[in-house]
Amino acid sequence: MSKLPVFPLEVVVFPGMTVPLHAHEERYKRLVREVLAQEDDPKRFIIVYSDAAPAITDVAPRMARYGTVVHVLSAEENVDGTFDLLVHGQERTRVEVDTVVEVTERGGSSRPLGYAEERPAPLYRGDPNEEAIAAWDALDTFRTYAGTRFDGEAGEEIDKHVPDDPFYQASFVCANILVPTAAKQTLLEAESLRERFDLARGMMLERMQRRGRAKRGRA
Repeated sequence: MSKLPVFPLEVVVFPGMTVPLHAHEERYKRLVREVLAQEDDPKRFIIVYSDAAPAITDVAPRMARYGTVVHVLSAEENVDGTFDLLVHGQERTRVEVDTVVEVTERGGSSRPLGYAEERPAPLYRGDPNEEAIAAWDALDTFRTYAGTRFDGEAGEEIDKHVPDDPFYQASFVCANILVPTAAKQTLLEAESLRERFDLARGMMLERMQRRGRAKRGRA
């Protein structure tokens, strides 16, 4: 197993997602420099969901138990020493930070930079036919959901961009539904691909029903 630096974010990254990042804190600038110095390609680190505003003050933000290993597609250092990155989600991993380094920030305070062993946690893949049915149901619901939430020809745009592989179809749906970040983390933590599809479909149906009730209440 490889030990990788951990980048906590208030977003959930699914395998197959491409995400822009801006590293401005000293600890995350250090993370980028360490990642770019890795001997092997592609350069990798872990992104994990973390609530940056815990309910209790003076308590460190809690990281989720699962994150995603990302590959660096591009990295550019700006004149002020910050970095702009483009990363691509690869695989789910269990996150257990076992090493923490305190990095001095501007002003003299220090902030923790964590490291975790890469512990792959792949989704369970069941009967391909059952997965295909779950994917079809979720995508059909997503077309309806998108038509109520987004402008334009949502169905045509979905068909244009949706991947062919059911695994990445699930990531596509999960990344694009409008739910709280904690709910998206639930989707990332699903034990199987079918469960991820079913959970996502349930969230979309619940929100469409809620939206319908709200419209009837205003009528």
